[in-house]
Amino acid sequence: MDRLCLAGLRGLSARLAERSTAELAEPMLVDPERDPVLFFPLLYWRITATQPQPSEQAVEKLNAYMAKGGVILFDTGDEGQAGAGPDTAELERLRRLVAGLTLPPLAPMGPDHVLTRSFYLLKSVPGRWDGATLWVSQGAEAGNDGVSPVVLGGNDWMAAWAVDERGRPLHAVVPGGERQREMAYRFGVNLVMYALTGNYKADQVHLPAIMDRLKR
Repeated sequence: MDRLCLAGLRGLSARLAERSTAELAEPMLVDPERDPVLFFPLLYWRITATQPQPSEQAVEKLNAYMAKGGVILFDTGDEGQAGAGPDTAELERLRRLVAGLTLPPLAPMGPDHVLTRSFYLLKSVPGRWDGATLWVSQGAEAGNDGVSPVVLGGNDWMAAWAVDERGRPLHAVVPGGERQREMAYRFGVNLVMYALTGNYKADQVHLPAIMDRLKR
């Protein structure tokens, strides 16, 4: 899983370098108990059913990270099965892993959320899978520049972004194929821009032009 996550972040970083002026360092694996996570604008947390519970020290550092403007993407990778039947092992593990974290109330991301227009205009946010609901904080985070400290979903974005040493995709994406992979990359670019620039795109001065483009 660590190798997959690094491959995914490298694939996304390559797209960001091609399409934006963002200059990103090499993606890193971090241990919240040991590493200074406050230096990272975005953490990707891929949930697996066998992950150990974070220590009290790690929980304290992650709570401080979110309170000071950091964003965590929680990805259960379970194709959004929650609510469609028995909860997946990943979703159940997520509940236990975040038990000590100070999380805001979450709600499904609406079509007018800043994440849908922080770089690309998006109507969906697929990953390796498509259809899982994306959850963000309910209402603006006044102490976090209007940015949700938590983004939660199950579309397995890391697998969609992952590439080998020659830049070739490592996993198929279903059901939409390469067009779906492109949309997954666009979501990733939006997510990074959202973490870096805050609520800049929420500025009312941008809305007329954005709405005109959406109509067309």
